[in-house]
Amino acid sequence: MLAGSYRSHWPVVAAAALLLSSVASAGDRTLVAARSDADYNALRAEVSAKGGRIVKEMPQIGVIVVDANAASRTAIAASSHAAGVAPDRIVSIVPEEAKAELFGAPRMNPRLAAGGFGAGVLSNASRAFAADPANGLAGLLWTLDRIGAPAVWRVSTGSAAVRVGVADTGLDYTHSELAGRVADIVDLTVSEDPAICKTYYGYSDSDFASLYGGPADTDWNGHGSWIGGNIGASLDGKGINGAAPNVSLVALKISQWCGSAYDSEILDAFLYAADHGIDIVSISFGGYLDRTDPAQETTYQQYVSTVAYARAHGTIIVASAGNEHARVGRGGRVLSHGTLTSPGSGVFDAYGVYQTPGGIPGVVDVSSTGNVVASPSASCPAGTTGSAATCKPVSDAHQPTGVGRKDELAYYSNYGPRIDFAAPGGARKFNVPGYDRGGTPGFPVTASDGTTAFEDFSITSNWALEIPCYTFDSTTPFYPNECYSSIQGTSMATPHVSAALALVASANPSLRHLPDALLRRLREGAREVHGNTTRPLSATDISAGDLTGVACTNGYCHLGGAAISDDDAFGVGVVDARAAFSH
Repeated sequence: MLAGSYRSHWPVVAAAALLLSSVASAGDRTLVAARSDADYNALRAEVSAKGGRIVKEMPQIGVIVVDANAASRTAIAASSHAAGVAPDRIVSIVPEEAKAELFGAPRMNPRLAAGGFGAGVLSNASRAFAADPANGLAGLLWTLDRIGAPAVWRVSTGSAAVRVGVADTGLDYTHSELAGRVADIVDLTVSEDPAICKTYYGYSDSDFASLYGGPADTDWNGHGSWIGGNIGASLDGKGINGAAPNVSLVALKISQWCGSAYDSEILDAFLYAADHGIDIVSISFGGYLDRTDPAQETTYQQYVSTVAYARAHGTIIVASAGNEHARVGRGGRVLSHGTLTSPGSGVFDAYGVYQTPGGIPGVVDVSSTGNVVASPSASCPAGTTGSAATCKPVSDAHQPTGVGRKDELAYYSNYGPRIDFAAPGGARKFNVPGYDRGGTPGFPVTASDGTTAFEDFSITSNWALEIPCYTFDSTTPFYPNECYSSIQGTSMATPHVSAALALVASANPSLRHLPDALLRRLREGAREVHGNTTRPLSATDISAGDLTGVACTNGYCHLGGAAISDDDAFGVGVVDARAAFSH
């Protein structure tokens, strides 16, 4: 029997988190863009002369990050050397209100029993390649099979020469699954001014390092380590292994524990990767920009310039499409009204704004698919229809579509003409939101489904504050008393594409740093999926949530209408590393 125990430091930070539920800008911190390379030095001198304090420089794209009050910003903007100024926004992994839906609410849980397994379930005898033992648990690491990784491992498990940057909350190099896999740590948060998590939530990573004894430059959120584990967890005969377990990981730490970063930190991470020969950057942060506002247009253009710079230097940026269930078009423009909204909440209408960085031209934009859609039941035993529902009554008003189908578009995933690839990001058991009794994440949250994960399973940081941490004892195939987790999101889909690219680059060194050639190979191998049944958001269904009973006063809580097209859902298809090797 596997025994799973949930661990969290959440009570320490819960009160601090109330200080700020969402952050849009950071006071005087400003992006200043030069008109041309020839204007850069003159603009730099003017910034100082007009009262601005230089915080960071990005000469590769002609941008200076400045601390400047309103009067200084006005004076700098009037310079003949300046193309524009813009607030240095703060963007997040996901909006604060979406964290519980995607990751589960951080809270102290009792020890969880996960159920027993039949004899021989851990055997890898049928495999030509000996993956780590958790791959033998039925239904657990379903995501790796969907992208064809086990077949590729017979040819290549990745080359240490290929480096994948994880632009996120850091990588927990103290976790046994990542020990030795992290080639470098680039902590871009050390120059934050003001420091986001400390300023708005009251604690920094250094504060937690002092409290708990862990290193300050590790991952105190857990999100980044989940992604790093999915890409490159060690192939060492214990626990899990990543899709590309022998590539090198680089921690591009753009955020501390609270999961928020400046636009300038994201841009800086891309530039660092390009300048230091990093093959692929996986990123799951982002936001939206209104390009009718000149300041926001300035920020958008800096993303365009930075991505173009990275592509020209041989670095591919792979980004999550977003979790708002919005339709996104060319250039990242949102083509639909409303975004996924909890009953009783106000609507964020993203129509006409532009998604960054996933929507930026040249970025590989990734939507999310689920494991399999489970069927509702005529009767449900007591205790099976709560917040971690394992059973959904047929009497519920909001029912799943595509029952029994694999690789359906996840109910939360953005979609549209901008999508390049789809990849497994997981979804609730019935592929509807939690408040519509969407179902459990699966293992290790409940015992009912054995080791099947409906969401995606990987490690998380041993120091995680935000991502749920499940630990196991020495009788299981996992590293004992270290952190693993099942979560969902386009964040979880993105590293599957990053890993597939890394495997192709590892087996074809001549394609390294040739983004167009690498992506052509991946597109040629993408697996077409036909007949998606997942529907868009309904603007008119204002009925109550099946689980909560709270009315959807403003619409956009429930799915309804005609199914989203295959092209909009999957782009060229679900990423398939195995097929990419045959082209």
